[in-house]
Amino acid sequence: MGELSGLGGEVSAAAQTRFRPILGLGEEATLGALMVGALVVGVGVMPWIYGLVAFHGHWEKMLHPPVPGHVVLDVVANILVMWSAIALKGRFDRKLAGVFTRTLVVHGALAFLILVGRQWYSIPMLLTGVLASSLLGAVFTLARQQNVRLRIGVIGPPHRRLEDPKLDCTSIDNPDAPVGRFELIVVTIDGELPPRWTPTLARALLAGKRIRHVSEFLEETQGAVAIEHFDVDHLPEGGLTSYRTRKRLLDMLCVFALLPLAVPIVAIAGLGILVTMGSPVLFIQPRVGLGGRVFRMIKLRTMRLATPGAESTATSVGDSRVTPWGRWLRRLRIDEIPQMWNVVMGDMSFIGPRPEWTALAERFSREEPAYNYRHLVRPGITGWAQVRVGPAADLAETRVKLGYDLFYIKQFSFSLDLQILIRTVWTLAAGGGAR
Repeated sequence: MGELSGLGGEVSAAAQTRFRPILGLGEEATLGALMVGALVVGVGVMPWIYGLVAFHGHWEKMLHPPVPGHVVLDVVANILVMWSAIALKGRFDRKLAGVFTRTLVVHGALAFLILVGRQWYSIPMLLTGVLASSLLGAVFTLARQQNVRLRIGVIGPPHRRLEDPKLDCTSIDNPDAPVGRFELIVVTIDGELPPRWTPTLARALLAGKRIRHVSEFLEETQGAVAIEHFDVDHLPEGGLTSYRTRKRLLDMLCVFALLPLAVPIVAIAGLGILVTMGSPVLFIQPRVGLGGRVFRMIKLRTMRLATPGAESTATSVGDSRVTPWGRWLRRLRIDEIPQMWNVVMGDMSFIGPRPEWTALAERFSREEPAYNYRHLVRPGITGWAQVRVGPAADLAETRVKLGYDLFYIKQFSFSLDLQILIRTVWTLAAGGGAR
């Protein structure tokens, strides 16, 4: 747990000095640095961007009244959004939703004041301000997420998912131990908390500390479900059917929108496969989909043909069966494009848990019963587990991915799909996650 150590009523000096998020700064100093950074970006960068957009680089026009007043209001709106984004707490996807909400509120209020006051305004500036606040707010939210490590007090037995050097965890063994030095208290005890810990939690609440069960903490910070704590009662109250219907319509719209681009890319990739590997061009394999139904998933072939009688295994990192051309196709995810046909047929969605080969799915279902919950939604070409941890080659890696897949099912929504789409584009640009 980043070294769980007993308190015995006190926290060691070493434990107190281990918290060093950014360049040796504590949390308060880190937040201060981020806020100063937001101020510098707002005052030092945004006016130049507004001048470039509204006046095409003729900066002298920005000095003519009443332009400076409009620029100042836009910059203030940008800074307010960035500062509020830095202060957001909770899960990252909810933070992003909070950023967009605050952007609409702040810039909506700005537009309202301009119209009511009959002030001069520039539509390009207003639109640029909204876009800049959204992007900058998301950037500073990510900076806070990545760099601020909470000092965590753990009540209960060690938990394997907390054994991460990135976490600053200290075990609280004594109910009378001070809790003021922690930003967060995580409880790992299953069932009812022993009465002796009630005063401890009360003191923490009175001191303004957040208290989370380990399952809630993992969801908020890692976007994964603790499998041992997952239950069907955790599924959305409205069920999965409502969004699943809208999601199906969005999938079909995306297919028709991407088809003119996808067809020539697949044709060129297929020709490269014929030249470098010969036929067949396509790789077709039975996979398990919605409700446990088996379908035939289509991909471009990226591996050499298996020797007759050879045992089929999952693709591993640096797998020698993948050809140079196939490795390039995998890196850019071009081999996945033919699965758009599976989307059209209703077997898959663009976003969802990756469909597993039938033989492996049967094995995983026997060894991990919660695995069957993956089949509550359509499998996807990309998914939450794919963009967070990548492919799995064995049962241990599959269990890790399962936590992310169950999180996706539990939080089944358009906002999460949008975040997955953004992360997928980033992963493709970075060239990561492929095997």
